[in-house]
Amino acid sequence: MEAAIDNRPPVPTPRKNAPVNAEYEAKGRDLIRTAMKHQGVTVAELHSRLTDRGIEISEGGMANKISRGGFSSAFLLQCLDALDIDVSAVPKD
Repeated sequence: MEAAIDNRPPVPTPRKNAPVNAEYEAKGRDLIRTAMKHQGVTVAELHSRLTDRGIEISEGGMANKISRGGFSSAFLLQCLDALDIDVSAVPKD
């Protein structure tokens, strides 16, 4: 008797669970924390700066995002902008 062939595609594993993602999440978290520390900016001050730019997030939610390191590139760039860090040095062509 022949065994049944399973033609179903493999179940994808979330990329978020990949070990390499944890490394880059830590780098993003450390980048924001280091910039805040270097400038003497508190969580409340960063939240205020983000709010002034129209970014709607609670202070606690923002602190949690940074603490976990799991945030979008948009959030990272928003924080860097709020911390007056110029990322435009990357060539655009």
